[in-house]
Amino acid sequence: MATENARAQPTTTKASRSEKLNKDIGRISAPYVFLSNRVQRKVEYADQMSNQGDTKPNKGFNSGPQTTRPSSASGSRLVSRPVKPGYSAPPAKGGGRLRRFLRSPIAVVVLTVFIALLLVSAASGAAGWSVGRSEFNATATMQASFYMLEQYNLAIADMEAGSYELARQRLEYIFSQDPEFLDVADLWIEVMLVIGNTPQSTSVELPTESPTPTQDPRPKEELLVAARARMVAHDWTEAIDTLLALRQADAGFNTADVDGMLFAALRNRGAQNIVEFGLFEPGLYDFALAEKFGPLDGLASNYREWARLYLYGNAFWLAYPQDAAYYYGLLVGMAPDLRDSNGIAAFTRYWQSLVHIGDQLGAEGDWCAAADAYQDALNVRIDAELQAKLNFAFEACIGPTDLPTSTLPFTLTPTWTVVPPTASDTPLFDTETPTDTSPAPSDTPVPSDTPEPPSETPTETPTP
Repeated sequence: MATENARAQPTTTKASRSEKLNKDIGRISAPYVFLSNRVQRKVEYADQMSNQGDTKPNKGFNSGPQTTRPSSASGSRLVSRPVKPGYSAPPAKGGGRLRRFLRSPIAVVVLTVFIALLLVSAASGAAGWSVGRSEFNATATMQASFYMLEQYNLAIADMEAGSYELARQRLEYIFSQDPEFLDVADLWIEVMLVIGNTPQSTSVELPTESPTPTQDPRPKEELLVAARARMVAHDWTEAIDTLLALRQADAGFNTADVDGMLFAALRNRGAQNIVEFGLFEPGLYDFALAEKFGPLDGLASNYREWARLYLYGNAFWLAYPQDAAYYYGLLVGMAPDLRDSNGIAAFTRYWQSLVHIGDQLGAEGDWCAAADAYQDALNVRIDAELQAKLNFAFEACIGPTDLPTSTLPFTLTPTWTVVPPTASDTPLFDTETPTDTSPAPSDTPVPSDTPEPPSETPTETPTP
């Protein structure tokens, strides 16, 4: 037992010596381990910054001392502890700044406003398209109504002229578009009764072949020279026919020149038909053909607007004088001397429409409004017959009345007294009856045109 204790005692003493030696070594090498770890951390951090392209040190990096211990494999060699697992390199500057800006309130507000503007623009575009579509449909309907009303008036004119077959065609067209249009059904029945009672010819006409236009045999160059000569002479119809013959002979010959000459000829013929001849519909057709080659100028556009206004007024003529006066009035403000093929100026149409308004109101018994309409027409043009209509309408408006007579509650009976003048030449007035032999005045004195100054002073005494 004593021997075993003696053996264990050297072993314990040896272990205690070894532990003490290690403590001494650790205490001596602690400053050097601290410096080694610090240098190693700086090297690692520099390597990371070089890989990321940024050498700025991280402010949040913990540079304090860390506890180290010597490795058992290397004996007294000092090894530093690795970087903590939670450590991460700082993010790149560009991406983080963009993300921070997108997450900022200003960016959110800007994006919201931009999206709202896009939505509002889309809604406005849709609403504008809907409104434009509605206006287009309304305009098309109005123009169709104008055309049907014009055909209605032409059908009535054809009936008055005895052209019942043409009137039938017009009425059938109106009935196919709108069966409820005015009294078109009754007029159609009337026309058909007249046509049914008219004896028809029993002779049968054989169909004849329609002549085919012959091609102009002249060379292309000669046709082009002839067309230019017609253009210089302002013979627009012949110029158009010659150019069409040239186009039929060779569609690719001087295409630009031929197209330009066709445009000019059609444009000028349309203006001539509207302004000089009063052929509004052919003029509008020429303008439509000219637009196939290019846009119209401002003057031609004005001519087209004038023709349309005149035709709109004709569509309402006699049937709706208020609307006719409206369109003729617009035309009078631009071209009062524009005349149709019958030589009737737009100003005359406007004035007659105002008279028609008064006639229509008078037929309805509204004489006060008729008098106003006649007065408006009389302000436009002075006319004796129209003045008579205005007087009649005015008397019918106020009605028959007697002139008022004023009656007094008493009668006046004048009496005259004459007093001779005194020496002082001062006249005296007396109410007594005179005693001289002057003639007594009558009850109703009649003054003369040139009264003489009386030598006596009359006094008037009313007697109740």
